[in-house]
Amino acid sequence: MADFDSKARRARLRLILMGTVAVAVLTTGGVLGVMTLNADNDDLKQDAKASPSTAPTSGSTPSASKEFVPANAPSIPRLKPASDAAGIGTGFEHSSLGATSAAISYWEDLDLLDDVIARKQWTAIAAKTSPGTIDQGVTEVRKVREGIGLAPSGGTPDGITFSTNVKAALTRSLDTTGDVVNVWMVFDRYATIRDKGADENPLKDEITNLVLKWEGNDWKVTTEPQYTAKVKGPRAYDPASKFAWAAGWRTVAGG
Repeated sequence: MADFDSKARRARLRLILMGTVAVAVLTTGGVLGVMTLNADNDDLKQDAKASPSTAPTSGSTPSASKEFVPANAPSIPRLKPASDAAGIGTGFEHSSLGATSAAISYWEDLDLLDDVIARKQWTAIAAKTSPGTIDQGVTEVRKVREGIGLAPSGGTPDGITFSTNVKAALTRSLDTTGDVVNVWMVFDRYATIRDKGADENPLKDEITNLVLKWEGNDWKVTTEPQYTAKVKGPRAYDPASKFAWAAGWRTVAGG
């Protein structure tokens, strides 16, 4: 299994972070741009462009696939969590929509720089059969902290907040039961600096994925090899592409 993100990608993010901090006139700060649980982001984008197997072929797809693109097709509704643990929503229904909503909610709510909070959150959403997922998530937060000059453990510097917005998702089952699914997501990430306004260099159109399994009456994140090995890069997301729609990409309501 690959690292959460590539070294090149992490280096670029660190430069962005240091620039953000300088603007904020703070001594330290930052934002974690990408944490993929199965492949690094640069490889994902390459795979997305090179997966012709999902493209519709002449005479093999319904005519409706020619009429819809993600931008004009119905969006995925977002189910609300029924409970909360460590500042992250939990308690999603046992359905494909429940799994998709869980992945989106987790990704938008995970703490990006506070490793103590991150551990609590990952503990709440990680599958019991995949305890390494917790340490992997926390380790990545600490790596990013160190990369931008922070102590390995600690909170987010005062004056900086972050927001993640998932715009589109594609969900696929990884087994015959539908109880293990992979959710691809396209998202933007912003930093807001107190008294300085919004981020002038946000991360846009990033792609990541989470593998979830139904466990203990909720959807839990897993990095178990027997599941992650089945994950394949999706066709590239384009809101105006009929091929992206046919491949399964859907916009997220409110995204």
